[in-house]
Amino acid sequence: MNPLVLAALAVVAFVQVAECILLVSSAGALTLGTLTVSGVTGAGLLAGGAAVGALLLGKAALLAAANNRKRETADCLPFKNAELYFQLAANGDFLSCGRRFVCELEATPKDKLANEEQLLLGLFGSSASAQNGTARGAFVEAGAIGINEGVVGCARAFESCPFDRKTIFLAFQAAQKSQ
Repeated sequence: MNPLVLAALAVVAFVQVAECILLVSSAGALTLGTLTVSGVTGAGLLAGGAAVGALLLGKAALLAAANNRKRETADCLPFKNAELYFQLAANGDFLSCGRRFVCELEATPKDKLANEEQLLLGLFGSSASAQNGTARGAFVEAGAIGINEGVVGCARAFESCPFDRKTIFLAFQAAQKSQ
């Protein structure tokens, strides 16, 4: 497939995943609830929140493929290929905040996770198999780090991301509420 066509399709899908709703003040700081961050880290936070949205769409596409006889909301997704959503999440994850989110998600006790976070667990947990060379495989590997090394291991493995799971999830929720 033509790379330009593929890029255009990815942009169309990404627009449906996340909208930029964060306000930048004249000082160049980003305010999200009670959290204020600077420009580069704010972009990383936005990318992490968008990655969470893309991962949820990837989960929906996987469920649609597994249950192809039933009509569900996943049937309304613009693309049925789940790997495309994982690729969107991976491509926008320039500070590795999406992978850190998945890592810390796996390291956190399940009773302390929000419903949306629990939905993602089946994609990256010990039951998921890593597919080397795929975008989904990168997130599965991040989940394995969380299972084996805990939250401290996640912070060490993805030190380029200055945000923890809760902060990234708050950015995702704020983006969802604004739509």
